[in-house]
Amino acid sequence: TGEVVKRIDVLATMIRLGGTLDDLAEVDLGYSPPFSTPLDALHHTANTVRNKQAGLAQCIAPDELYARMQNGDDFVILDVRTLPQHAAKPFKDPRVVVIPLGELRARLGELPREKEIVVICPQGLRSYEAQCILRGAGFKHVRFLEGGLNAWPYGLG
Repeated sequence: TGEVVKRIDVLATMIRLGGTLDDLAEVDLGYSPPFSTPLDALHHTANTVRNKQAGLAQCIAPDELYARMQNGDDFVILDVRTLPQHAAKPFKDPRVVVIPLGELRARLGELPREKEIVVICPQGLRSYEAQCILRGAGFKHVRFLEGGLNAWPYGLG
């Protein structure tokens, strides 16, 4: 579609002009409120990579999480989806704790501080926010599922 072509054009121009990740994150692109948002998917992608490079976003790849689950590793899987989302497609594993993102701050005491926590949600956006909340509350070992459950190829249980 035209949206894909637009993004390819922007990336090709950046490459041709020797643009950096920071250039991509800060480039001004035209938009019209009825049809698009001020920040394009390219901006979000560049900012995500910058957050990873800075250590602000710490992810776990689906294959690594799956391997750790198969090995029986001791950690917590924190599902921050809404209760209806979880009920519709439950992530079935004994390590799963369901706390919707909107309730997380009030329910921090339900999570063990000594264990690693892997946060899951549909796309990773809420998981990243949950990671920030947990780190701000003093949790040291928190990662989120890269790509969210939409990128999880193994079935939900």
